[in-house]
Amino acid sequence: MKGLIAILAIFALAAPETSADKLPRSLDLEVVRAITVQHDGRWPPLDTLARDVVESVTGRADYLGRDPVLWLLAWTFEPEAWMQEPLVPIRNAQLRAELGLPADTTVFSYSQLMGHERLAALAQELAHAEAGKKPDPLQAKVRDIEDKLDLMGRIFRGQMVRLIPDPASSAGNWRVISLASPHGKPQAGPADAAWSQLRKAFLADDAAAFAAASVQLKEALDKYPAAYRPEPRLIATELGYNKLRPFRLAWMVMVIGAVLAAVAAIGRRGWLNVVAAVGLIAAFATLTYGLSLRWTIAGRIPAANMFESLLFLSWGMGAFAILSMLLIRDRIIPLTASFMGALALVLAENLPLDHYIRPVAPVLLDTAWMSIHVPVIMVSYSVLALAALIAHVQLIVMAAAPSRRSAIAAIDSLHYWYVHVGCILLGAGIVTGSMWAASSWGRYWGWDPKEVWSLVAFLAYLAILHRRVDREKTAGWIYAVGVLLAAATLMIVASRLAPRSALGIGGLGAAAVLVVLFAFARGPFSMALKSVLAFWLIVMTYVGVNYVLGIGLHSYAFGTGAVAHYMFLIGGIDLALIALCSGVYLASLARSGGVVT
Repeated sequence: MKGLIAILAIFALAAPETSADKLPRSLDLEVVRAITVQHDGRWPPLDTLARDVVESVTGRADYLGRDPVLWLLAWTFEPEAWMQEPLVPIRNAQLRAELGLPADTTVFSYSQLMGHERLAALAQELAHAEAGKKPDPLQAKVRDIEDKLDLMGRIFRGQMVRLIPDPASSAGNWRVISLASPHGKPQAGPADAAWSQLRKAFLADDAAAFAAASVQLKEALDKYPAAYRPEPRLIATELGYNKLRPFRLAWMVMVIGAVLAAVAAIGRRGWLNVVAAVGLIAAFATLTYGLSLRWTIAGRIPAANMFESLLFLSWGMGAFAILSMLLIRDRIIPLTASFMGALALVLAENLPLDHYIRPVAPVLLDTAWMSIHVPVIMVSYSVLALAALIAHVQLIVMAAAPSRRSAIAAIDSLHYWYVHVGCILLGAGIVTGSMWAASSWGRYWGWDPKEVWSLVAFLAYLAILHRRVDREKTAGWIYAVGVLLAAATLMIVASRLAPRSALGIGGLGAAAVLVVLFAFARGPFSMALKSVLAFWLIVMTYVGVNYVLGIGLHSYAFGTGAVAHYMFLIGGIDLALIALCSGVYLASLARSGGVVT
């Protein structure tokens, strides 16, 4: 045993020192992390501020496995030393080559990047770019680096930790405590003196002195008059939310629920179905608890950005699945809901989305319609996502085992249930959205890209339902009128595509093919195929408008980031999958002399 300890000690001494090794290791941060600060229009605990800025700079709140409060205090208390430390990741090899940075290095220091001539030149070009113009991928990455450097500059100048409240106005700016130089005189006032003592204890890694200074600082800050200071209960709630990370816990529970549901579907035993249902309900309860915490902290419904909408997407799947289990009692429901709900939460946690609570424009909050529209529309997306998953299963089964008619009929019936309910909710979501728009922007409908794509998706689902319900033979003149109207619409659109490009003409051709498919194709296979395609219209409404288009009230992350990249990648894979299933199915029909359905 002694030999093993000696070997480990030798390896520890030989290991190169990292930035994390320069941080204190004996300090108790619990008092400091609970101190209220002003940040981004909110009054969170210092713990939330630290998590936000450390993740914004390094890409991870728990950078190198250390507490984010340690990182923030270190950068604030000893800026000259940390300006030289590599903290800013630039992982894109093409960008490093463009900037002339070393190819074998992925993390760079503030000083190194601030003095970089090529980066400064690109930033200058970006500053003079045409207002409202969609940035290209290189410009977007340069802007991201500039934002990181600006944030670090404010931290190093001591402008980030705003501790002193405004006594006169609840909307006033809190101020920072200016630190004296190492050789200067201590600051006047108990809070200033405690902040200086906290710095000395932090740099010396003196646990006792740091604990004493932390208590002195909190007591001094509590004595300042404040026009607004959040209740201690709210600060404690946010600290608990940060520590628990309920949405990560929820997707883990939901993955377990999906595994249990898969076992139940294969095992076909009653008690397994009960266990799977319990797993889904447990995940749903965890997610609901996390949403309630976030709602309490934010003081509004947590549905203001892409991260929060993904949470509601998963919540809607769980809520609909639990309700459906009571009405239909189909073992495939907890399986699909757990799988898709876990997928939504995994995407929310791992995509480069801002998951911190941010203030919302007052014009969007001065109405109850936000709290009505967002849950309705997100539950509709949830149900239609489940329908898309069932449609994929149906396509695969009909392609691989077309003789299993009873199984195909059962899947088709469940798929129709999902599409029917989802379409009703989607229509309700569009109506409540128009009410919200009228309340916030003064008009019910303005042909914003978000509104247009939601209408297109809604019409696609209506076409699916009408073709399934329409069992009687349709008169030929109705088809003729439909073709003429569709042709006239495409001609009007084509006349506005000037100058015409190959991409635009190809898009019109694809649109014409889709119109014909949705209008004429019928049968279980066709319905499943159209459901998958219609859901990609939902994806365009939900993600594409926000991350791909460069215009509209809902465009805020023009398609240069990972979200758009993953959207096109997954879309291409999915298109290849349904094309393969369609080819196999048509080939089997040709061999059997059947009729295409």
